[in-house]
Amino acid sequence: MQHHLSFIITTIILISLLFSCTQEQRTSIAITPSAYGKVDNIMVVADEYTWTTTIGDTFRNYFEALYPVTPQPEPIYDLRYKTPKQFKEGKILKTHRAIIIMGALDDMNDPASAEIRKAIGPENVEKAKKQSNYRIAIHRDRWAQGQTVIYWFGPTREELLKTVKKDYQEVMKQFNKADTELFIQQIYAPGSNTDATNAIYETFKIDLKIPKDFALANIDSNSIWLRRETNKTSSNIFIYTLPLADSTALSPENHKRIRNQLTKVYFSSHIENSYMQIDDRVLPIYYQEMVFDKKETLQARGLWGMINDFMGGPFVTYMIKDPANNRVILLDGFVHAPGQKKQPKMRKLDMIFSTFSS
Repeated sequence: MQHHLSFIITTIILISLLFSCTQEQRTSIAITPSAYGKVDNIMVVADEYTWTTTIGDTFRNYFEALYPVTPQPEPIYDLRYKTPKQFKEGKILKTHRAIIIMGALDDMNDPASAEIRKAIGPENVEKAKKQSNYRIAIHRDRWAQGQTVIYWFGPTREELLKTVKKDYQEVMKQFNKADTELFIQQIYAPGSNTDATNAIYETFKIDLKIPKDFALANIDSNSIWLRRETNKTSSNIFIYTLPLADSTALSPENHKRIRNQLTKVYFSSHIENSYMQIDDRVLPIYYQEMVFDKKETLQARGLWGMINDFMGGPFVTYMIKDPANNRVILLDGFVHAPGQKKQPKMRKLDMIFSTFSS
């Protein structure tokens, strides 16, 4: 009887231990939050002296630089500044999806520096003193799922200023990577427009993944126009191909001439004799040579306006040389969004174009 009783007690203890362990594991999983925050939104944690002097000014100069090209100046990033005290006391702030914590490692009175020293450890603090190329530590999912935390430091304030000037593009690249992944998830979360995707392939032998909320507006043997309309905004994708020739070589002059010829034919408003043209009177077109799907490409960003009407907005063109098929491909995106921020909508078009292959 006693043996039987001890067996029952042992079994109960084992079950309760297993149950409590399982509960702990469940709780642990349940309390890991998902990171919050919009694309292109960064929280910066630094002491007030760092933020209000040359280091902070230089940082803002790079990260709040203007997005090329929108009618009203819009920053590349929306920055939210927090002191170390605010960051520590605001528990929700630690779950922001994009965080930069900046400080000079030798500043023993700066809580942000203390946070960095704790995060990277004593060995890496010494490494930072000896190696001038060690200035950034990246922690993924630090306090939340889907989070990028970048510790940005120098052994001294002078070295911190140097790394802000030198390494800002590397820091942007890390956030852009995370933003791109999130943006593509959001864009295609409702699904894809397979009819439009198939129509593009059948017409041009081009793979381009079209989100579900874009609809076919017009199609002919040389072009396809897709658009997404809301009561406030219009986002448009226009695809066209031309034979490879001197007149279609990748140059700013050819781009401007070709785009104006095409938009004059294809795009007008409800006003009679209206048509779309490039408007570079105030802001010049921003051109950049790049490689796109392993093909030589000229990217153009600028503003369009409607002749004989008051409509306008930003555009982007990817002019892609495709010698294997003896052609030049034009991927063009433009937005009409009066009174709205244009940059997120232009970024969305860029993300869609990033799915291009031929």
